[in-house]
Amino acid sequence: MTQYRITIKNTTYDVEILDDPRKDEVMVKVNGEELTVVTEELNKTVATTNTTPAPARRAAPVAAPTTSASVAAAGPGTIKSPLPGVVNSIKVHEGQKVKANDEICVIEAMKAMNIIRAPHDGTVTRIYVNVGSQIAHGMPLMDIE
Repeated sequence: MTQYRITIKNTTYDVEILDDPRKDEVMVKVNGEELTVVTEELNKTVATTNTTPAPARRAAPVAAPTTSASVAAAGPGTIKSPLPGVVNSIKVHEGQKVKANDEICVIEAMKAMNIIRAPHDGTVTRIYVNVGSQIAHGMPLMDIE
């Protein structure tokens, strides 16, 4: 469990992450109250719902880092980064056909090389990142249609 003290507009929150932060829904504890945080896309607000039958509350929006790739519209064939890090290599090019489980890029995080594989067969239609790009969790990497 990871704990943070976050200040937003002069209000301080003690936040504890109770789940794997790479999930789309994450259990967190904010000032002692357990909430489910649901993430959508980068540059959108983060919604929360109360885990008890009491009325739902919303947390303050959290801004995501802004980069050229993070503002790109992600479609159904968009492959998103499963972790933050630096793009170490890109193994495909636009127009290339790939099969499910083919290596498409490598992300370096904490000196570990993480191989990102194609989730399905298709053609690489767009690459959002470059080698050396700093990327955030959930940032679009490429489109495979």
